[in-house]
Amino acid sequence: MSRSFVLRAFTGLTALSIFTACGAPAGVSSLEANGEALPTAETQAMRIQFTPEVNGVPFRCGQSYTGIGSTQSTLTPKDFRLYVNQVQLVNAAGESVPMTLTQNAWQHDDLALLDFEDKSGDCESGTVDTNFEITGTVPAGEYTGLKFELGVPFAMNHQDASKAPSPLNLTSMFWVWRFGYKFTRIDFATTGQPQGYFIHLGSTGCTGTATKDTEHTMHVQHEGHDHGEEAESLTTAPLQCEYPNRGTIALNNFQPESDSIVVDLGAVLKDSNVDINQPETPGGCMSGEDDSDCDAIMPALGVAFKGKPAQQRLFSVRSAQ
Repeated sequence: MSRSFVLRAFTGLTALSIFTACGAPAGVSSLEANGEALPTAETQAMRIQFTPEVNGVPFRCGQSYTGIGSTQSTLTPKDFRLYVNQVQLVNAAGESVPMTLTQNAWQHDDLALLDFEDKSGDCESGTVDTNFEITGTVPAGEYTGLKFELGVPFAMNHQDASKAPSPLNLTSMFWVWRFGYKFTRIDFATTGQPQGYFIHLGSTGCTGTATKDTEHTMHVQHEGHDHGEEAESLTTAPLQCEYPNRGTIALNNFQPESDSIVVDLGAVLKDSNVDINQPETPGGCMSGEDDSDCDAIMPALGVAFKGKPAQQRLFSVRSAQ
């Protein structure tokens, strides 16, 4: 999708004619163009646009951003991707209405991948194709709010990523069976951490074995950390995770026919010192309970962390008015 082709959230039965196929992530052989959620007399098409930024400045690979975090550091992007699920619109009565997602390379069941990097500049781990929107249908009506979950549902989170349907087939967005997917892959370099600072939100404290059928060995990138579990446990699907770490996002005063959703990395890093890293821990925040670098970041992603309530700052509504 071209960055110059700006799409806004919209509704209306006549909107179906401008639904187009998005570019597929690497490894996708073809786009499921016939997987569109078709509007009927009782439903309407819905497109929700996301606008990535860093402290209000448009996000682009190959660009640097100053004034980041508590030390006013300089940030250079390396990756910016995230999974969301359970997308719901809130109607005038305050009821949450599930959105039926278009089934394509970026969306599977009720999960979608937002991909803001384009593999240019220092963004070397991602894909050339980008995705700034979620598409589907909702029951006909008026809507004033938006809700969704930042992350991958438990039922989808622990599987063989190399065999999973798109967009869950990106092994660069996967840890290991035990911990599942990286709900966010937000990588960048800073003044004090030129080798990289990483925000990988994901489930931790995962224990037990679901079934013997799920005990498979995988060869995936592990990044040198085990979240406190034995290395052999990383090749099995867990029964449960003590810290699911899925962010709950609720946005009020959202008019889907005109507004967009800003995704601002600078707002997440506002209270963090991104020029240092806690010794003996992975660079940045990898969702570990023992990592103080996560103390301000996790709540800003909508996840309660070590007794601190969630106060998400990553997403906000931009009104067209």
